[in-house]
Amino acid sequence: MNIPPAIIILVAVLLSFAGSGTLVMMNKDALFKEKPEIKAEFSSVEFDADDTSYSPQETHSMNQLSKELNALREELLERQREQDARESAIALDFQELGKQQKELEGLRSNLRNEMKIYQDQQNTELGGEGLKIAKEAAKRWIEQGPEVSTKELQQWNLNGKFEEALTIFELMKAEDKAPMVAFMHNSDDDDLIQLANALTMRDRTLAPTGLGTGAN
Repeated sequence: MNIPPAIIILVAVLLSFAGSGTLVMMNKDALFKEKPEIKAEFSSVEFDADDTSYSPQETHSMNQLSKELNALREELLERQREQDARESAIALDFQELGKQQKELEGLRSNLRNEMKIYQDQQNTELGGEGLKIAKEAAKRWIEQGPEVSTKELQQWNLNGKFEEALTIFELMKAEDKAPMVAFMHNSDDDDLIQLANALTMRDRTLAPTGLGTGAN
C-alpha cells in the first residue's frame, strides 16, 4: 500500500507534539513551581577553646615569652626610677651650687667694699705730702729692682718702720711686688724670708679680688 508522504509527515509532527506535551505535564512542578528562598547561613566567628589546641611545647614557649616580657618591663621601670632619682639628685646639686655661688659673690662683694674702705682710710691717713712720699718710694723700689729694693725694705724693718714699709709695699702693683717677694724667698737669709711672709700676709691688696692702687 502506497501512503502519501504528506500523511507520514503529518503523523510524525502529531506524535512529536504529543510526546512534548507528555514531558511537559510530567515535569510541570519542576518547570513552573517557584523555588523556595534559601537563607544564607554563616559559621560562628567566636573563639572556641575546644576548637583550638596547642601542643605542650607551644604552650611552654608562650608562657616563657610572657615571663620574659614581664621581666623586661620590670627592668625598664626600674631603670626609669633610677634615672628619675639621678635627675632629682642633679637638680638638688645645681640648686646647692647656685646657693653657694651666691654666697661666694656676696663674700667677694663684701671684701671689695672692705678693701675700698681700707684704701680710702689709707689715703686719708697718709694725706697729701705723706702719700706723695710713699708713692715716690714705691716707684723708686720698682726702678731699683728686687736686689736693691729688698735691702732697703729690710733696713726699714730693722729701723722699726715695718708699717711704713708695708704701706709703700701696698701701693705697688702685684706684678711689681712679685719679683721682690720671689727674690726674698729664694735668698739664704732667713730674715728676708720672714719679712717676705710678713709682707704678703699683711698686704690686703693681695686679696683674690685683684684690687690695688699700684704706684703711679
